[in-house]
Order: sequence, then C-alpha cells, then structure tokens
Amino acid sequence: MKILHVTRRDIPNNLFTDPSESRILPNSRFDDHWRAQAVIDLHSLYHNIRQVRLKAPNSRLMAVVKADAYGHGLENICTAAAAQVDGFAVATLQEGIICRTLQPEKPIIVLSEFWHAGQLRDFERCDMQPVVHTPSQVACLAGYTGRPLSIWIKCDSGMNRLGISMESLKEVYETLLSRKTVRRIRIMSHLANADIPGDEFTHHQLGVFRGHSRFARCERSLANTAGVMRWPQTHFDWVRPGLMLYGVSPFGREPDARVPLKPVMQLKARIISEKTVKRGQPVGYGGLYRTTRKTRVAMVGLGYGDGYPRVVDDRACVLVKHSRAPIIGRISMDMITIDLTELGRVGIGDEVVLWGPGLPVEEVADWAGTIPYELLCKVTPRIPRTIRTE
Repeated sequence: MKILHVTRRDIPNNLFTDPSESRILPNSRFDDHWRAQAVIDLHSLYHNIRQVRLKAPNSRLMAVVKADAYGHGLENICTAAAAQVDGFAVATLQEGIICRTLQPEKPIIVLSEFWHAGQLRDFERCDMQPVVHTPSQVACLAGYTGRPLSIWIKCDSGMNRLGISMESLKEVYETLLSRKTVRRIRIMSHLANADIPGDEFTHHQLGVFRGHSRFARCERSLANTAGVMRWPQTHFDWVRPGLMLYGVSPFGREPDARVPLKPVMQLKARIISEKTVKRGQPVGYGGLYRTTRKTRVAMVGLGYGDGYPRVVDDRACVLVKHSRAPIIGRISMDMITIDLTELGRVGIGDEVVLWGPGLPVEEVADWAGTIPYELLCKVTPRIPRTIRTE
C-alpha cells in the first residue's frame, strides 16, 4: 500500500523525535503506529467511474464530492478523479473553493449555497457555477455586474424541495438568457424515488422534466446515482453520480448486480486488549450483554467517537482475518467489544475491518437502522484517510 496523503489534523507537531515526521509519516512508521484508519482505494474509485461511463456512455459525468466526498476526503477524490470526470458538484461555497484550488480547469457546480448577491463575487473569482432555484436568486443576478457566469436552473419536477416551479421555468430561462452577465444556462432537476424499482413517481418526474424543459436549447441533467444505475431514460446530457462513485449501492442490501461496484473506503482498527470472561458476566456499559459461556473477548480501538454507529442490532459483527466476529455489549466512544471465542490465533495488534470489501457498509447501515450515506459522512477527522494506489 502506497500512502500519498494522510489527514492528521489532531496530531501535535512535537509528537515525534524527528521534526520531519510531523506532517506525513513514512509508510513503515505509519503502519506500525496507526490505531484506526480509513483506507481509500483509488483503483476501486476508477473502476466505479468506468461503471458510470458504461451505464451512461452518451452523458457527461459530474462527480458529486460534497460532504468531504462522502467522508472519503475532498482533496483526495478531487485530485484523483480529475482526469476521469467532466466536472464536480459540491454543496457549499467553501467546498467549491477547495475544489477550485485543486482543479483550476474543471467545471465546479455549487448545488445549494447561493442566497444573496454578495456571494456572486465568490462565484466569479473562483469561476464556479451557481444553481438558481428561487425567484430571489434571479433578482440577485439582475443586479450582478461582474464577469459573465455559467449557471444552472434547478426546476422542481415534483420533489418539492429546491427548484423553480415548472410553470415559471420558461420565463426564468428567458429572463436569465437576456442577461449579459449570464454566459451559459443549463437545466437540472432531482429524482426523489429513483432507488425504487419501477417507481411511478419517477416516471412522472421524468415526464414533467422532459416536457417542461423541451423548449430550451441547452444541456440538461436529471440522473443521480440511482438514476444512472436503473433509469437510463433519465441520463440526458449530464449525470450526477455520488454514492456509486464510492462503491456503495443506493439499493441497500440488494445491490444492483448489473453494476459491479467496488467499495472505495475500508474502515480499519486494531485489537488493543484481549481477555477471557467467565459465563454469566456483564460486558460493557449498563451490563446489558451477559456472556452465555466462557468467552474470549477483545477490545477494538475504534468507537462512536470515530463515526461508528453507537446503536447496532445483534447481527452486528466485524472482520478479523477474513472471519466474522460478533460485536457484544454497547459501543463505547473509543472502543468496540467483540467475541473471539470461535476464532483461532488472533491477538493484540491484529487488524479489524469495520466495513469495506467482505463487509459492505450497506450491511452495517442495516444493522444501525440508517443509510450508508450517513455512516460514510460521519467518519470523524481523527480517523486518518490513507490512499492506496497499488
């Protein structure tokens, strides 16, 4: 494994004897000392991008990298994917500015953060593309006097979240088209239920979007990850995959076998303690779990303070040397207790996989009663992101 970048925001500069080690640790030193890490596999990222291209060969690819690239590291993904995608989409101006510093040429679309005229100067300075979804934003653009901007009009095709009404879309389009400070216009909308096979509302949204935007001689975008994977009629000129880039299916524990994705993140930790506990003894906070036999227990050095969900059901487990070991007792802030009784030679310092190849994050999300998006985004800054390139 070759490490190109490690996020180490909370490690003091005087931790190591050699000051040169205060930023990035050499491979051997880091491998010896890590407590937990999220390994980001770029080969898997590239594989997933190829899957998008295969599913939507006639569309341009706007990679969604908001929320720190779904927890994978905005800097990591932006840099690695630049040559493979046609543009990036973020949620906030701050994300867009970071993205622009890394990628001076690629289109950067800011999906939601634009609500007053002063922000347009930031879009101008960083050559980013705002998304217009309210009449008040149209008014802001009327008073803008800077360099011409490329913009997206987001229309509401039925989700009733963000978007210009379909009835006013043509008027807004023509108004903005007449502005000298608007260089180019594209139109987008967002699918609400595309993860539901054969969903009638998705058919409705597609019909509404196609019908009401037909007048415009411009590029259009509708498909999110689920749209890319299961709704080819939604692809239009641009597709906007997010979750599938990171190797995760939006269909939960029933991934679409027609799109073979590879997980980009592997969340790992180490066994930091091991002991044998007698039958009938409590384990962890509250003593809610009691051993039913003489049990070999181990503590894993990662907890909800690192982003692992505090509440999981009794199916929850981890991988130790490719075998599943049950999680027992409550998840602590910094530790997880596992049962090693059925495993062979495992001890302190051995690696434990919380999710990744062999243990999908979709499955962990199911145990926690949530969605994989949330788990990926909640991996905290104290977990270093390391890059695997070989």
